[in-house]
Amino acid sequence: MAIEIPLPIAERDDAVLASTVLLLRDSALGPEVLLLKRNPNARNMADVWMFPGGKVDDDDCGAVELDKVMSGAVRELEEEAAVSLSTQALTGFSHWLTPKGMKRRFATWFFVSELPADAEVRVDGEEMVEARWVRPKDAVAEHQEGKLRLPPPTVVSLIDLSQHASVDAAITAARRRTPPYFFPKIAADDPDDIVMLYPGDAGYESSDRSVDGARHRASWIDGVITYERDFAFPERAG
Repeated sequence: MAIEIPLPIAERDDAVLASTVLLLRDSALGPEVLLLKRNPNARNMADVWMFPGGKVDDDDCGAVELDKVMSGAVRELEEEAAVSLSTQALTGFSHWLTPKGMKRRFATWFFVSELPADAEVRVDGEEMVEARWVRPKDAVAEHQEGKLRLPPPTVVSLIDLSQHASVDAAITAARRRTPPYFFPKIAADDPDDIVMLYPGDAGYESSDRSVDGARHRASWIDGVITYERDFAFPERAG
């Protein structure tokens, strides 16, 4: 069950609409999530691990944006990992907008879903060249050790998923909350000391990382991302 949320569309400018799927399965040691490795020769995000997904095509059907991005999400999952899902199996997880000033900007819907029974992951070998199932907390630990290249939205999403002991718990939690909106504002003293402020951070409106108060931010140092949030995301009304 995906949830439509109000989004400040004016902030998008020329951002490309995209979608991605956090595909989960249970294991004896807890839930695992599917990560795919992008082709090292790709023009964008080469050699980086991320969730299946991509930009929404004109042919993705839907009368409203949410329907179109859900259609795009299941299409991308099948193209990149050979896993078929219905749009009804998707639950809204979050929405990310690339910061202003970046050369390529995306407005990306994130969805969470469970791996269908008997489904087998097979990468396309072109855009994505490897696949792995990994516990979210293990992926985060590898990233912090410098062993796993991940973009900020993937790190933040993995930390979110790592709070849950089962696939059902993760999806239930996503259904109960309003999908959070991430539109980073970059506060960087120098290229080696980058802080990304997210909505809800005390310094978000002013883009001032030194402001005291609530924290919702990520630091990016030497390719390693750490995430801080000291409040809970709001639950759905009703």
